[in-house]
Amino acid sequence: MKTKLIRNIFILSLILFTGFGCSRFEDGPDLSFCSVMNRIYGTYRVEYISKNGVDMTDYWNTYYDLEFKIYRKTDEPKGLSPAVEVYGLIDSCGAWKRYGIGYWSFVSIEDHVTIGMYNYMIDTSFYPGRFLYPIFIIADQNNAPVFTITRLTNKEMWLYLEDGNNVFIIKLKE
Repeated sequence: MKTKLIRNIFILSLILFTGFGCSRFEDGPDLSFCSVMNRIYGTYRVEYISKNGVDMTDYWNTYYDLEFKIYRKTDEPKGLSPAVEVYGLIDSCGAWKRYGIGYWSFVSIEDHVTIGMYNYMIDTSFYPGRFLYPIFIIADQNNAPVFTITRLTNKEMWLYLEDGNNVFIIKLKE
């Protein structure tokens, strides 16, 4: 009986140590019983944003009131292509204007987990000087910046992007 108990404890310890040593996320968590995709799905708001180490959260909160909804459409098969909707309000010269965009994204789960996110505005004159979401504007999804997810829990997703000389960190929270 004692041999069986010791063996079970050893096996459980081995599983836990293996799980803690194989995290894909630099900032954790080390172990989760939820799949990566199930943790990515959710509706997030920006909790923190920085560019080259400079905290831009106050700027964001002053001019943006956006939510990021990442989900699997019910008519689509399970996979690594979630739908992304960004909607809310952006300040436009002192007046809040509605903003919304939806698109398909692609998640890569290998050594690191990445997600492509982009911002497309047909007429930027509605939002003069507001080119921050999600950092800059691009013309199409083919050139979408690919963010590395550095932390992914059931309620948080932290994104990292290195673009030329710029480094961006965005912490999203449900």
